[in-house]
Amino acid sequence: MKTVHVDGGAFISPPKFKFHDAYFTVCDNVGKVIYFNKNIGDVYSGLAEYAAIKWVVENIKERPLKITSDCKTAIAWANKGSSKKSKFRVPPLDLEGIHLVYMHKNYADIWNEKNHSPKYEKSYYVKRYYESKK
Repeated sequence: MKTVHVDGGAFISPPKFKFHDAYFTVCDNVGKVIYFNKNIGDVYSGLAEYAAIKWVVENIKERPLKITSDCKTAIAWANKGSSKKSKFRVPPLDLEGIHLVYMHKNYADIWNEKNHSPKYEKSYYVKRYYESKK
């Protein structure tokens, strides 16, 4: 069974702390990037992760297929779609022959952290914001 790893996210910056410049990455089972989209818009990070799963479903035709993701919300949306009360209207995906698995620190998550979205403490971003205003 082929395995691919997905990760998505968005940046959040002071002063408004709104999601912006969302991105997602798809990696193979040895950590090589298959696809990277560095800006899918100013959307919630869970939507970016859902977009990564959707990209794999639509573009990798090999079945059976295992997709790993560290976002339980995106996995739930891929399986059942968003709830009717949700402000995010996403449909369920056609997961025939696909097994979605929760996995923290998969290859895509590691690649993003090293190459696109390093993780810092909140104080780093606040300091950077105020320094940019000088």
